[in-house]
Amino acid sequence: MKKNTLICSMVWLVSCVFGFAQIQPSQPTLEDLLYRLQENHMGSISEIFTSEEIERLQGHFNAQNPAEESQRVVNHFKFFTTENTKGNFSSINPQNLGMTELIAPSPLNEFEGAGALQLDGESVVVVDNGNNFYHVYPNGDYEFIAQIMPQNGQSFTGLEFASDGTLYGIATDGMGSTRLYEIDEATFTAIPVGGDNGLVVGIALGRDANNELYSYDIDSDMVYRINRLTGLTTLLGSLGFDSNFGQGMSYNEEDGQLYISAFNNGTFKPELRTVNTTTGLSALVGTIVPSMTLQFAYMTAYDPTLGISENGILDLAVYPNPASNQVKITSSVSMNEIIIYNTLGQELIRKSIDGTEIILDISELSSGIYLLSVFSGDASSTRRLVKQ
Repeated sequence: MKKNTLICSMVWLVSCVFGFAQIQPSQPTLEDLLYRLQENHMGSISEIFTSEEIERLQGHFNAQNPAEESQRVVNHFKFFTTENTKGNFSSINPQNLGMTELIAPSPLNEFEGAGALQLDGESVVVVDNGNNFYHVYPNGDYEFIAQIMPQNGQSFTGLEFASDGTLYGIATDGMGSTRLYEIDEATFTAIPVGGDNGLVVGIALGRDANNELYSYDIDSDMVYRINRLTGLTTLLGSLGFDSNFGQGMSYNEEDGQLYISAFNNGTFKPELRTVNTTTGLSALVGTIVPSMTLQFAYMTAYDPTLGISENGILDLAVYPNPASNQVKITSSVSMNEIIIYNTLGQELIRKSIDGTEIILDISELSSGIYLLSVFSGDASSTRRLVKQ
């Protein structure tokens, strides 16, 4: 259990107020910085340490921890994220953790603490420290949705979509009150699922293939399974490292793994890890940009090949998505053929068309996630389709 942030902060504030007139504060020692690091911090490292202090801590931990070579990830997925120390909407490639891809600077001033990719892959839903929700598009454009408030002075620290399209969030006040919410974007409301769940500082939210939710407590470094219907938690076990600050969690359908963008207090570095959803124990994939001290308070897996082609179809729309029995597909150009595949690449539906609009019957498909490919002459585009 880490030190109590509130008490330590109050003591520091009182000493500064009454001692400032007599003694000009000196530069903090390394011991001071390490003591501060042991407090619970659910936000940005840049809010707790100056850039000079981060450099000092980075030098200290680099000397203690020899550089590790990142493990290779063979899958082709990536993660959308915001790098919090510089405020850039970016992409993480697990095959090359030595760098991140800058997509666009974030226009937000508040700390972006949670995010999850919509099931259709069209945008990432992101929330900042003020509980302001945004759509962030793959090109880095931000669109304000609404301010959606949790209860009891909490802030959202994790978001995740279930496979049926329901958006869940976990929120905490950082001092012992953490709760699961179902978030309704249509009415801009956060509906509590049960009461406080026992996590002191619940951080990040993810799921598995069965829509079981997961989170962890940066106060105890314990991982929990959360029932999305009741909000009740089941303790799984320790993460296996000292976590702190805002962190992300994301389920990847391609390999069935639950990933976290961790900030490891023991190395003062961001790390990509997988979490065992039975024991809670995490395994290191690699350090993210080992040469720097960065932070990624959310990440969400995506397939970079979906919706992208050298000659894509203009104004392609697929709706509703998620869909139940029928899906409407429209385009500004005439379409020739539509094929639906499962996630293993097996063809399930093929439909010829000569027009700019079609209503496709998908009633025979089982609930799940599919790939919908649309062809028009030499052009093609692929979208992710969710069948309810």
